[in-house]
Amino acid sequence: MIRVPATVLGALAFALALAGVVSRYLPVDSEVVLVLASASPYLTAAGVASMALFAVARRWAATILAAALCVVMLAVLAPRFLGPEKTGVPAVSVRVLTANLGMGGADARAVVALASSVADVLVVQEMTPQVAEAMSAAGLDTVFGHRAIDPRPSADGIGVWSRHPIVAAAAVEGYQMPMLSTRIRVPGVRFDLTVLAVHLAAPWVQPLRWFSDDIARFPETLRALADTAGSGAVVVAGDLNATYDMSPFRRLLDEGYRDAAEQAGAGLTRSYPSRPWLPSVVGIDHVLLRNCAASSAYTVEVPGSDHRGLATVVDIPADPTASLAPNLRTPNRSWLS
Repeated sequence: MIRVPATVLGALAFALALAGVVSRYLPVDSEVVLVLASASPYLTAAGVASMALFAVARRWAATILAAALCVVMLAVLAPRFLGPEKTGVPAVSVRVLTANLGMGGADARAVVALASSVADVLVVQEMTPQVAEAMSAAGLDTVFGHRAIDPRPSADGIGVWSRHPIVAAAAVEGYQMPMLSTRIRVPGVRFDLTVLAVHLAAPWVQPLRWFSDDIARFPETLRALADTAGSGAVVVAGDLNATYDMSPFRRLLDEGYRDAAEQAGAGLTRSYPSRPWLPSVVGIDHVLLRNCAASSAYTVEVPGSDHRGLATVVDIPADPTASLAPNLRTPNRSWLS
C-alpha cells in the first residue's frame, strides 16, 4: 500500500533536487531559475528525502540514482565548508567589512561600533546623506581617518572608510548604481591595495534584465582592476545581489578572483534578508579577492538594515623590504564627498 505514494513522493523530491542542481549551470534569465539556483543548497534535503522514499518503496534502481544525485549535491557544497586555506606566505592582515545600510535605515551608532571592532576597511552600500552624516557624528571619521564616499538618496549611495591612507579614488561608470574604486596604502605591503565598493542591480525588486546586464558586464571591470593593480592585491566588496550558486556569479571568479567565504571555508554566509522575525537565507553580499587570501569570513548583524554585514580577514603578501622602508604617513583625506 505504501509503495505507490512513496514512489510518487520520491519522484517529486528527486525532480526538485535535480532542478536545483541543473539551475546552478543555467543563465539567470527567468525568476524560476533565479529561485531554484538560490535555493540549490537547501534542495539537497530533497535529494536525501527522495533516496529515503525510494528505499521505503523498494525501488532500488531509483534509490541508487537518488543516492548518486545526493553525492553530486554534497560534492558541490562541501568545498565551501572546508578551510581556511594555508598559503605559507608572510602576510599583513587587513580586516574588511562590507555592510548594506538598508537605504539609510541602519543604526549609525551601531554601525560605527561594529566597524570599530571588526574592520580596518569599511565598505558600505545604500548610504543616504543622512546616515553618512549620522555615522560621522557618531565618530566614524575619528576611527577611520580616510574616506571616499558618494552618499545619495534611496539605495544609490556608496562609500569606503579606511584606517589606512586612501591615496586615490574614482567612480566606476556604466552600472545601474554607483561603484567606487580606491587605492589604499597599507603599511608593510609593497603595492597599494585596490578596493572596489560594488552594488549590482537586484534581480527581484528591479527588472531582471538590469541585474543580467550588470553582472554580464562586471567581468570587464574585474579585468580592468586586475590589469591596473598588477601584482597588487584586489578586494571587491559589496552587495552583488547574487549567490555563489548562480552561474553568472561563478563566472566572475574566472578572472582570477576567489570568493572570500568559500576560500575561508565559511559556508553559505547567509546575509539576506535580515529581520528579527525572518532568518537570513541567501548569501548575496560578497568579498572577492585577487593576489590575497581570506583566513576568516563571517556575517554580522547590522541593526536597522535588511542585510547582515560580511566581515573578512584578508591576508596580503607582505613586502620583504618593509622593515627598511620609512614610516609613511599622510594627512587625513576625504575623497568625493
